[in-house]
Amino acid sequence: MRPQACPLAAGENGVSELRRDPILRRWVIIAPERTGDLSPRRGGPRVEAPGPCPFCPGHEHLNPVEIARVEHGADWRVRVTPDRHPLLRIEGQLGPRGAGMFDLMNAIGAHELVTDTPHHTETWAELPVAQMVRLLGTYRDRLIDLRRDPRFRYVLVLKNRGAVWSRYQHAHSHVIATPFIPKRIEEELSGAREYFRHKERCAFCDQLADTLRTSERVIGQRDDFVSFTPFASAYPYETWISPVAHAADFGAVSDAELTPLAELLVDTLARLGKSCDDPAYSVALHSGALDGGDHAEFHWHWELVPHLGHELGMEWATGIFSNPVAPEEAARRLRDALPP
Repeated sequence: MRPQACPLAAGENGVSELRRDPILRRWVIIAPERTGDLSPRRGGPRVEAPGPCPFCPGHEHLNPVEIARVEHGADWRVRVTPDRHPLLRIEGQLGPRGAGMFDLMNAIGAHELVTDTPHHTETWAELPVAQMVRLLGTYRDRLIDLRRDPRFRYVLVLKNRGAVWSRYQHAHSHVIATPFIPKRIEEELSGAREYFRHKERCAFCDQLADTLRTSERVIGQRDDFVSFTPFASAYPYETWISPVAHAADFGAVSDAELTPLAELLVDTLARLGKSCDDPAYSVALHSGALDGGDHAEFHWHWELVPHLGHELGMEWATGIFSNPVAPEEAARRLRDALPP
């Protein structure tokens, strides 16, 4: 059966328009007259790698090194372990250096793997609120802990559901610390700083105030948190979840705030699954830089985007690309591909 197409909502009179994102300062084409179907890549069960699942209870020996765990009674509910194939490694020093006109440093950082739930087939949209509270609290605590390392400047939380490169269906996510501000985040910070310089107000707060005033793009609200579609959404069904009150640092979220945030996150993903026939999706936390230097300008938020014909993931969330082939090796292979 052909996957159900996500419904396309036409704009006023079905006419295309250009919308400008006030933070990233980019223009986005909203084109409701392009009525081609958006065919979601399904996020449901896929063929998994043979053998036991390393995320399931009873198989902890397959991921034996624990960074953190959240327990409930005698059982664990969330586990944090080092990624077995990390993009960045925590051991060593940055060693910044030059190579001719180019800049180099060692791939130092942190890449932690979070087992989101002990249940193999449970998705974020199906998580009990109490479990999502545990998970969000884990992210907060990891951010606080990683901030203590002076080598790190930013911490990202990233969740990819239905990623074609993932070997296991079991819900898991990533906490990644980098020794630089990722390009995608720097674009947000730069736009927010410029907006604040001209208006002495937070661009995110102004965006939220306007969103709440018109309510046309509001999806849901729980206490002081709101889910909404950004005015200049770059992707179909792109959704943000944000605190209404100004807050730059997710690490400062209180225990009391975790419950309404968890309720809203689960609710939003359930709505997304219903609207788009259970698509694969990416979720990323954008919090302020670890040094707190942009406290007045930045506003933390979660960004959710379903995979509807766009290949998303680490590149979408941060602007960081992972290249498994060194350029020198790539050049050699290309040279050897054909006779001279």
